[in-house]
Amino acid sequence: MTDSAFVQIRRDLHQIPEPGFAEYKTQRYLLDYLERLPQERLQIRTWRTGILVRVRGLHPRRTIAWRADMDGLPIREETTYPFRSKHEGYMHACGHDMHMAIGLGILTHFVHHPVDDDLLFVFQPAEEGPGGAKPMMESEEFAEWRPDCIFALHIAPEYPVGHIATKPGILFANTSELMIELIGKGGTRPFPTRQTTWWWRPAIW
Repeated sequence: MTDSAFVQIRRDLHQIPEPGFAEYKTQRYLLDYLERLPQERLQIRTWRTGILVRVRGLHPRRTIAWRADMDGLPIREETTYPFRSKHEGYMHACGHDMHMAIGLGILTHFVHHPVDDDLLFVFQPAEEGPGGAKPMMESEEFAEWRPDCIFALHIAPEYPVGHIATKPGILFANTSELMIELIGKGGTRPFPTRQTTWWWRPAIW
């Protein structure tokens, strides 16, 4: 397939964003594509609204996984693109449509050009809130094909098309949050030094 074919796949997926664990149209779209590929080395399983696809290797010693998230965000799309969201109130605003299209592109390449090791493609639902990763990894379907390592990427529009950025060691696309609750004597803005919590601010900020 050509690059333009995967551009169209991304645009098709962009039009059908769905919330976590409700990616029914998205799952069907991906399955329709996968079922049109040569099936000799392909094994396909579903888990809830997610999909696991194994591409059997020529002489497997390990399993290498590639993960793509599937869900959209509860955001109203305000673009004028002809491929804008058809689902009012939802949008692929975090690039998951591109992640899936890239995943299909990589998968398609290795279906036609198999390598020694087994490859597992994980199309994971519910990345944006419900938390689909943990229950999917704990599922029986995942356990049987459990990979030795998992790779993924995140779209970074600040880089030129065709470039991939990384760094040594672990690189996470998510943020980590720390909630601190201060309990003590309150006060009023004109007299900040009279409230207990005021003394903690320099240490926190």
